Amino acid sequence: MDERELEQRLRTAVEHAAPDPLDRILASCGPQTGTVLPFEAPKKKRRWAPLAVAAALALVICGGAFGITSWRGANAVDSVVMLDVNPSLSMEVSAQERVLSVTPFNQDAEIILGDMDLTDTDLDVAVNALIGSMLQNGYLSDLQNAILVSVENQDAARSAQLQQHLTDTINSVFQGGSLEGAVLSQTVTESADLNALAQQYGISVGKAALIQEIIAQDSTLSFASLAPLSVNEIALITESRHLTSQTVTQTGTASTKAYITAEAAKSAALTHAGISESDVAQLEIEFDSEDGLMVYEVEFYAGGSEYDYDIDARTGEVVKSSREGGGSAGTSGGTASGSSGSYIGEAAATAAALQHAGVRQADTTYLRCWVEHDDGRAECYEVEFLAGSTEYQYEIDLYTGAVLKSERETYGTSGGGTASGSSGSYIGEAAARSAALSHAGVSESDASRIQVELDRDDGRTLYEVEFHVGRTEYSYEIDAASGAILKAEQEIDD
Repeated sequence: MDERELEQRLRTAVEHAAPDPLDRILASCGPQTGTVLPFEAPKKKRRWAPLAVAAALALVICGGAFGITSWRGANAVDSVVMLDVNPSLSMEVSAQERVLSVTPFNQDAEIILGDMDLTDTDLDVAVNALIGSMLQNGYLSDLQNAILVSVENQDAARSAQLQQHLTDTINSVFQGGSLEGAVLSQTVTESADLNALAQQYGISVGKAALIQEIIAQDSTLSFASLAPLSVNEIALITESRHLTSQTVTQTGTASTKAYITAEAAKSAALTHAGISESDVAQLEIEFDSEDGLMVYEVEFYAGGSEYDYDIDARTGEVVKSSREGGGSAGTSGGTASGSSGSYIGEAAATAAALQHAGVRQADTTYLRCWVEHDDGRAECYEVEFLAGSTEYQYEIDLYTGAVLKSERETYGTSGGGTASGSSGSYIGEAAARSAALSHAGVSESDASRIQVELDRDDGRTLYEVEFHVGRTEYSYEIDAASGAILKAEQEIDD
């Protein structure tokens, strides 16, 4: 439609909207007297009234269109800003840097938001409020001081500008709270893969992008192990492994105040191994995570063996240890064979098992000990023996003689079946629990994760009792009628 046609349509609409009232006015007048002088108004002047109204209507229409456009612009999403500490959330932001919506991705983020409604709030005000809530709720402190800021915008220059502005804003908040914080910032581009990972692990797309870049550089790390960690813990892992990033900018240093030093972790590993530092070659210490627990990985060679340790980064406790022997220092490979070298020997392994069982060798009717191998690698000593009607099975550490696993099962005298308990009512869960703890020599206050269940096995009713003491897991089968211990197992839980 051209301008002439639009003008004609507006003129027609105005004329129909405002009819000529002359006939109605004359009908209401009295009889005509005197001489009526004819008067003809100029035609040009008559055209201007509808045209003026048409112009006014056009102006209103244009103004309305402009208003709608302005409203849409003010409420359109220009950027997405994501904040991750352990709380993980995102904000949709307009071009005028007004917050349009806030989305929490985990329960910690919901705690941070609380009753705050940040919609239509200035972005700087919203960021100040969120950082303040994180400080107040302990998510940001001297122990965990790192935050990740991620910005998504189609305009790369605008994204970089907003990224820098938010970094400066957060650093200013940290300084006001006397906190030496670390701000990691990046620009991100949303993708289907990142969205899927973010939804799967309940984190922002920004944190997903950071983790994806880290594991691309170090294949020993996994997305599943890093996703539950705080940004501070992720930063410590990347720093200890000297990983670099082309997209992430960092100001400040992630805090290590919650953890022991790398030197203390090394000392704990060497003490456990019984090795002096002067005998060690190729020592490496790195931060890592085991089931959400921050640990130091300590690896070294000594005496032709390779040692691997996981040391609890908070307490210095040995969480996990392994040793491979047979290679020269600086090589990884072969395994020590037989009972030579640093193995304790079959006699010592047998003695350790008998002592743990409280059985004299003279009272056994069957006794056997050997080195158990798996894929050509020596794993442990296996010790089996029979004393009376009870069969014992043990796994003994090759180097220290520690009991890695123990099993005990009692048999009857009438053809190998399991001894049946006495008839009558059951002893109850409390008595079964007490019998298991007493046999293990453990007080109930020292045990955790105690579980007692009534079960049937081979026609017998029994109680299954399981509990942990430190890193040792105990499993018992207790005769439900007599309280006799039918089976006992003990295993180090790695």
